[in-house]
Amino acid sequence: MSLPFTSTLTVLSPRQPRQVARSAVWLLALLLNGCLSSQGIAPVSQPLLQDQLALGKTISEAPVMAWPTEHWWHVYGDAQLNRLIEKSLHDHPDLKKATARIALATAMAEQSHAATLPNIGGKVSSSRERFTELSFIPKPWAGRFNWNNQATVDMSYNLDLWKQQKSAWLAALDEARVADAEMQQVKIELTAAIVKNEIQLAAEYQWRDLAQDELDDLRHEIAIAQKALAAGLNTQLALSRLEARLPAAQNKLVLIDLHLTLLKNQMAALSGEGPGAGESITRPALHLSASAGLPDRLPANLVGRRPDMVAARWRVEAAQKHIQSAKAAFYPNINLLGYVGFQGLAFASLFSSAGLVGNLGPAMTLPLFDGGRRRANLSAETALYDMAVEDYNATLLKALERISSQLSVMQTVEAEMTNTRQALDKSEQTHRLALKNYRAGLSNRVESLQTNLLVLQQKNVLVEQEAARLEAYAALMLALGGGVMEEAHATQARP
Repeated sequence: MSLPFTSTLTVLSPRQPRQVARSAVWLLALLLNGCLSSQGIAPVSQPLLQDQLALGKTISEAPVMAWPTEHWWHVYGDAQLNRLIEKSLHDHPDLKKATARIALATAMAEQSHAATLPNIGGKVSSSRERFTELSFIPKPWAGRFNWNNQATVDMSYNLDLWKQQKSAWLAALDEARVADAEMQQVKIELTAAIVKNEIQLAAEYQWRDLAQDELDDLRHEIAIAQKALAAGLNTQLALSRLEARLPAAQNKLVLIDLHLTLLKNQMAALSGEGPGAGESITRPALHLSASAGLPDRLPANLVGRRPDMVAARWRVEAAQKHIQSAKAAFYPNINLLGYVGFQGLAFASLFSSAGLVGNLGPAMTLPLFDGGRRRANLSAETALYDMAVEDYNATLLKALERISSQLSVMQTVEAEMTNTRQALDKSEQTHRLALKNYRAGLSNRVESLQTNLLVLQQKNVLVEQEAARLEAYAALMLALGGGVMEEAHATQARP
């Protein structure tokens, strides 16, 4: 329950000071004892201190590199990739939706700001009515129909003594910053998705080449077996075994072609276009010479570089201000109310000094008993703050985990690629020896084809590992924030 007190300025007679003093004392006592208590309601969660977290050897011993730039994907040197990402960042519906979300959050912040400013409006009314003869209306108007006219300018201003409205406004500004950071997160997720699909597309094209070589070798081997069978130098069983492998080799090509089509459709959708645009996507030309590493002072700077970390931090700030606003509701507040204008029972003298009316005075609201509504609201805002803090902590831990994991993947894959290249060198050496023996008449053509199968198998493994390396680098850039946050965001978001 809130009791409104209104007053207007009047001239005090010499006998009234004692009475006014007593009233002031009574009012002060009422204010001190009538305010509800927020005792016992306080947040329990605390943000993690980034520099005190155990990072592990993978992060602490990683080579130092610069933070990703906004166009970090240019390191792949693929013009088609650059074009698709630029198209996506301009036309994708998710980004347009995120932009609309920013506009919505900004509008809501402007509404909250309006509550902190004076409210001035005009009101004009005119009605023809019959005035009662049993009230204060004097004759000749009593008992007759006449016009009742009014034209006033009304004013109200919440003094916001405890900054309840201002805290709500500042919280709304923080929530608008959250929407901005979330849009940046959408950008890097779209970018990472396109990069990943482009890497997979490049790998599928390489696998298709290898599958075609494998199919050609198998067909060549079948042709040799058929000639040997015709010459009585082979058996039907040996030929049948070779021919039984042919459908699987052909299906491998068919499946790869399906993967290529699906990837192109996905990339067209990610760039904000229909499936038909995927038909113009060609074979990628990816190359990555960058090595794995991490920027200096990673945990502290990560808070301002990753959009999801920035958004989580602003949510904590907004929740804290909502708590301040909820606490301010426990205390009395004063609104200044007033109006000035003209009022009259006829049109002739409405806008004259005789028709002038006005009023100005404070209206005080004093919370006495509300059934626990304010305490429940403060408890809810406090719980939301704790949730925001724990979301921030979880986001930080998840970010560090992903950075460490992707760095470990890159290091492991590079080691695996070194071993695979050695195995490929041995396989190619074996194949060259088989070809040499075949040309010298020391072995048959089938043996050289079989040694080439080992070469193709090692190349397949190497393509898979290279794709994993390229994807791990993209995932590392995503984990580091993708380079899309401006320095202003980074500075504002630091605790």
